[in-house]
Amino acid sequence: PGLPFLGPCLLVPASANASTLESGTGSFTATGDVISIKHVDGNTIVTATEVQPLTGVLTGVRVAEGITIFHANGTFEAHDTGTFTGTVDGRTGTLTISGASSGAGNTGDGTIVGYNGTGGLAGLHLQGTFQPVITGPTTAEGPIQVQYHFGP
Repeated sequence: PGLPFLGPCLLVPASANASTLESGTGSFTATGDVISIKHVDGNTIVTATEVQPLTGVLTGVRVAEGITIFHANGTFEAHDTGTFTGTVDGRTGTLTISGASSGAGNTGDGTIVGYNGTGGLAGLHLQGTFQPVITGPTTAEGPIQVQYHFGP
């Protein structure tokens, strides 16, 4: 008697249980606090902590530590890792976000990856791009674009 009831459940497409890939945009501002500055082979290496308020698809604050290398030819490369505390898609928690960028002058292009979510952001997988604009000696801002999904 129980088997006819299971029939409709078995007809649900497998994709109904799969996580949906979402996308969104936003922006960030960053203010750095310099930890150290080193000069090596014509390069300036700056280690700093930074606080980044984010708006849009990521709404909250990221606190990170990273390194930026300014080359004598005017190019730069940077990487950092930090903890985002805030909301994504109506869910609140924390997420580790690592970023890397490179550019010339005061503009660049970068990528971010989000992982190790907790609370409402547990299971969140996020990746995206951003375009930093250096606005001052210890400040930057720019747009972000991300794709994300919640899953195991």
